[in-house]
Amino acid sequence: MNKEEILIRAQNEQDEMVVQTHDKAMKYTYIALVISAAIFAFIRAQKNQPIMDLCATVCFSVFAGRIYCYVKTKDSTNLIMALITLLVALFATIRFFMGH
Repeated sequence: MNKEEILIRAQNEQDEMVVQTHDKAMKYTYIALVISAAIFAFIRAQKNQPIMDLCATVCFSVFAGRIYCYVKTKDSTNLIMALITLLVALFATIRFFMGH
């Protein structure tokens, strides 16, 4: 192996590290989003306030991530998850506007 090949491999490894870091960051973003929404939903439910807007927000966020993954990978599991979360988000949005 010459110096150029070593340099190219090193750059590819750095690119893979950036992708892995981004993937983990998105994972923690989803986790933080869901946990914080659950906490706020619990507090709002204790005060008899509607919580459907939080549910819709979380589901729309997950839908966006899953549809992006489907477009990039064409994995049908991502499409199924995207459609399910979209339906839940639409249901929650309708319930929110109805005052629930």
